[in-house]
Amino acid sequence: MNKVILVGRLANKPYQGFTGSNVEYSRFTIVTRRTYNGANNEAISDFIPCVAWRQNAEFVNKYFDKGSLLLIEGTVQSSRITAKDGTISTSISINADRVQALESKATNEERRKSNTQEFTIPSPEMNTPTQPEAFEEPTNNDVDDFNDLDW
Repeated sequence: MNKVILVGRLANKPYQGFTGSNVEYSRFTIVTRRTYNGANNEAISDFIPCVAWRQNAEFVNKYFDKGSLLLIEGTVQSSRITAKDGTISTSISINADRVQALESKATNEERRKSNTQEFTIPSPEMNTPTQPEAFEEPTNNDVDDFNDLDW
């Protein structure tokens, strides 16, 4: 049996697309927190790619944004891709058969507004010289790695 149930938050705004035959789909990533912590007692999160089709895609694309809390019910699908050099890579995603909001409509609307609010950058004060902060080497974490994925 191939059955998956996930509860998590959208990692980013869903990607809306259409196939060549005009079937709507939505690609999005659910962030789930594991039930245990890492070696230094830090929380461990998984970023799980999902795809919804037709009415489910329309629902996701229309009503949800980064941070929305969702329940996803579906199946695991894998695909293999052979590169020009002969290496084989496997991609896994969740095919969302059912998508359910776990927050109120008002909460989702507030999130959508806050995610799209414009902001202004204050102009620097010319009469107060500032010293640049020390450069820190960026740390490697799952979020940065995830943003570089091409799926």
